[in-house]
Amino acid sequence: MRAIAKATGRTFPIRNTCALLVLVAVAPALAQVDDHRDIVYPELAEFEIPRPEIYDLPNGMKVFLIEDHELPLIDAIVRIRTGSAWEPDEKTGLAGLTGAVQRTGGVGGPRPLSGDELDDFLEARAASVETSIGQNVGFASMNVLEGDFDEVFQVFHDVLRYPVFAEDKLEIAKAQARSSVARRNDDVTAITAREFRRLVYGRDSALSRLTEYATLDAIGRDDLVAFHAEAYHPNNIYLGIVGDFDTAEMKRKIAAVFGDWPAGPAFDKEPVAYEIERRPGVYFIEKTDVTQANIRLGHLGIRVQDPDYFAVRVLNEVLGGSFASRLVKSVRKEKGLAYSVGGTVGAGVVYPGVAGWGLQTKSESMGQAVDAVLEVLEGMKSEPVTDEELDRAKGSILNSFIFNYVSKSRVLGQQMLYSFYGLPLDWLESYRDEIDAVDRDDVTRAAAAHLHPDKLKILVVGRADEFDRPVESFGAVEAVDITIPDPPVITETVAATAENRAAGEEIFSRVVAALGGDQPVSGVHSEEEVVVSMQGQTMALTQEAITHYPDRLWVALTTPMGQQIMVADGETGFMTRGGQTLDAPPEQVADQLAQLHRDPQFVVRFGPGEIEALAAGGAEVEGAPCDVVALSFRGAKTRWCVDAEGRILKSRYRGEHPFTGTPGEFEVIYSDYREVDGRQVSFAATTSIDGSRLFQSTVKSFEFDPEVDPARFEKPAT
Repeated sequence: MRAIAKATGRTFPIRNTCALLVLVAVAPALAQVDDHRDIVYPELAEFEIPRPEIYDLPNGMKVFLIEDHELPLIDAIVRIRTGSAWEPDEKTGLAGLTGAVQRTGGVGGPRPLSGDELDDFLEARAASVETSIGQNVGFASMNVLEGDFDEVFQVFHDVLRYPVFAEDKLEIAKAQARSSVARRNDDVTAITAREFRRLVYGRDSALSRLTEYATLDAIGRDDLVAFHAEAYHPNNIYLGIVGDFDTAEMKRKIAAVFGDWPAGPAFDKEPVAYEIERRPGVYFIEKTDVTQANIRLGHLGIRVQDPDYFAVRVLNEVLGGSFASRLVKSVRKEKGLAYSVGGTVGAGVVYPGVAGWGLQTKSESMGQAVDAVLEVLEGMKSEPVTDEELDRAKGSILNSFIFNYVSKSRVLGQQMLYSFYGLPLDWLESYRDEIDAVDRDDVTRAAAAHLHPDKLKILVVGRADEFDRPVESFGAVEAVDITIPDPPVITETVAATAENRAAGEEIFSRVVAALGGDQPVSGVHSEEEVVVSMQGQTMALTQEAITHYPDRLWVALTTPMGQQIMVADGETGFMTRGGQTLDAPPEQVADQLAQLHRDPQFVVRFGPGEIEALAAGGAEVEGAPCDVVALSFRGAKTRWCVDAEGRILKSRYRGEHPFTGTPGEFEVIYSDYREVDGRQVSFAATTSIDGSRLFQSTVKSFEFDPEVDPARFEKPAT
């Protein structure tokens, strides 16, 4: 049974809420009747939709207030006119970093707090302040107990107005962003959604840009400061507050905290360009590590402001928006080609949404699945919606309508959103009437106007050799390249000349003399204390390492969580941890052994015929002058900064982050040189990746040509 009541003014009856409450309410009646049709339902209480009080501060900030005395809490919501759509192409990712570091990087102004101090301040009050920036809007939020509101609200203001964007927190955010870049091809569903969106809007559109290692490397603190300064003015900010307060008193507090923030330039960015014309195409992404084909079909959608929006909303429900939809009935129930299938004609506010329908199916049924979806889409235009489908779709939409009012905080957010994008403030209240008014002719017209089976972009992701028929059967195929570009190499390639080769060999000979390379060692044994830095946290550990040249390595790491031993012997290796011994992945063994090709004690064993050493200019390392030599040895490229005595002051190379696997530029600063057996040895080193400190190590003991127990390299019996 479906009950639909029209909204009148600001109140409407709630229908179809909690089934349990309905059963409780009618229990007496059930006991007195024999037929459920004889049950008399009591009238439900009227529900008043809360309306915020809306006003502007003299500086242009728009304020929304709703009192809610149910709990002693106050929430603040902020929307700012900015977004990633307007960041420079070469610095894609700037908006996201700005939004993240705005909160973590601390605040300046008259009440400065570092990011860590801000964390402690909020934690002591069980409060939260968060910031972020999306595609076309910036966000900030605050949650606080009513008794702590005044002081936390002041800090909230400072986060919005006086962010410091501390360098160390920026580097943490960039490291996290690099990790996301490295992992973006791990999930096939995410790949399909991302690349389909890019195809619909056009891969040259700002709406389709991807953050890359190179764009992250191009972003510095000054860029965050400038991006914030351009948009964060009170006349570009919408502030909403809901919770346990008195409105008149809250107005005074807002004026006291935000009133002296002067207005700035109005936001004047034009919406970015995107591909408006719906052009068909067939696209394929080869993914060999999956057993299913991921399929997406569609084209550009509509905007919320479209006159057909409500008819499209019903159309979506009929076509693919519910378990009773045509797509589910045909593709899943009748043909058994997918467990989950669906999609919608998406609607955006600033830009049209994406109209897309998709599913996962066995690789062997890829062609059948595409045919099945095409059949339903085409049938939606040739087979009008039935009365039963119309009633079911409208009932589903209207019966879930009450969830728009689950809290006053949600109502406040909706009202702010409508105002922010220029929609009528009663848009949601009229929504029910608009849906209720949709008839079969409206849905038929919407299908004809907004479904374009002849203009679909078809994207298939999977293993071509397992498909039931070639992707080319649907049209000319364009392969989509999802390769993640390598980070830019900071150290330029040096072209070899007779002059720089001779100079490079002279620099290298200095290192050989300092390290005793004329009398090569068989290996080294060292013990070190290491401090690891990762995402603002540090951990102390000890490391004992035995290297037996040319290809045997034994390393024991002792951490607060226990000891781990890594052994590499030629092309194989194993790891022991927690009493368990496992074979080491070949790539990990190869990476460990590759590090030997950058180990100075190992490298100086070889001469000019096996090592290319090219002079690459001069530099300074912590004030000390040095000569730069670019080395190429067994595929490893390294740069050393060498002083007049042949000591390596800095090493620079490209490698992978040991924890995240993301590629980056490593820099090792060597210091505290001491003489051991007539050779110069650094007893302190600081390792950074992309400018962020990773390790700080201090040598406690160092030995050349150690006696090595062969048992250390033997895998324990299991």
